Amino acid sequence: MMNEKEALNLLSKYNSGTATATEIKLLESWYSAEILKQNLSEAEEDFSHLKDEIWAGTLHRANLTAEQEPVSEKKTTRSIKRWYQFAVAAAVLLVGISYLLNKHSQEQQSFSKTLEIANQITAGKNMATLTLANGHRIILSDGLKGKLAEEAGTIITKTNDGELIYTIVSKPGKATSSSSGYNTISTAAGENYQVILPDGSKIILNAISSLKYPVSFAAQADRRVELSGEAYFEVAKDKNHPFKVKTSSQEVEVLGTHFNICSYADHVSTQTTLLEGSVKVSPLNYADGKERAAHTILLKPGEQAIQKANSITMVPADIEEAVAWKEGWFYFKSTNLHEVLSEAAKWYDLEIIYRGAVPTDRFTGKIPKNASLGKFIKLLQLSDIKFNIEGRKMIIN
Repeated sequence: MMNEKEALNLLSKYNSGTATATEIKLLESWYSAEILKQNLSEAEEDFSHLKDEIWAGTLHRANLTAEQEPVSEKKTTRSIKRWYQFAVAAAVLLVGISYLLNKHSQEQQSFSKTLEIANQITAGKNMATLTLANGHRIILSDGLKGKLAEEAGTIITKTNDGELIYTIVSKPGKATSSSSGYNTISTAAGENYQVILPDGSKIILNAISSLKYPVSFAAQADRRVELSGEAYFEVAKDKNHPFKVKTSSQEVEVLGTHFNICSYADHVSTQTTLLEGSVKVSPLNYADGKERAAHTILLKPGEQAIQKANSITMVPADIEEAVAWKEGWFYFKSTNLHEVLSEAAKWYDLEIIYRGAVPTDRFTGKIPKNASLGKFIKLLQLSDIKFNIEGRKMIIN
């Protein structure tokens, strides 16, 4: 707890602009403690009452009250001198409190302006871009429906619900001249999409992700796809044709199962979370087959593989957290600020700029993904993080 001399010194430094970040936090914490101790709100109309409370306390500590018994001249002189010292300290403290109240009011006004801008930034949409084997690109917007293309004996259609569906029209196993071609479906910031492959497997892509897959799985021993970013898989069962997902660092092999892979380039690790069935997770950075096999792990439902560099570890999975994005939620459980804002950047198409060190605050909560950015940033208001929005840039001070 600060005494008058410490408070006087800190307030002087605060008002002159020479207080350090630690000293500012200490002073603001003291102010908050005074507010709570006096059982007051931070509204301006409470200031005069707070002033009276502190002044009364100052007089009491100086042994000066409205009714005093006669005292000696020497004692009176000491009391007056002591009263003067406390009065000066109290006056400066009150000026400091007034400054802090005004500063709080200005910050509230600034946040209101930021919130107004953020409310105009809407949530992402069900969109993607399909790149066909011949290089032709199709923007999968809400207005586009029906048959989009036909290649390798497969018809590509878009449903009213926004799903991309591949339907085989030629006989299974019959290869065509374009059977070896690949399609790529990709999402930008603020987009996600669902595709049903020729084998019936359903994949949901998160924002800033892409999936590369064969135009047709006919006559192929394995069903191989390549993922960048994050996707949820519901793989159709086919014991004779294993389904394999390749990312930049690992390969996941399945027969038929439900799982989620998060493999963003800006993440320090790749997480593979199993909901149903079984999968085998192998690192790609080992040229030697035996060494790679030695680091391969088999997941059971409710388990998650975390790969950092060449090391893969298995941990119990938080299923709700892992797949919340596909259910339409942001889900944070003691998540650091960098990861929270990384999610916001992907979904609201933002550029995050840090001015200074990244704050160490952590956040817990669920926010619907169809909410505007304004509702999202209210989570940040729970901390003392200062930020503002300029266009599509969120600047963290």
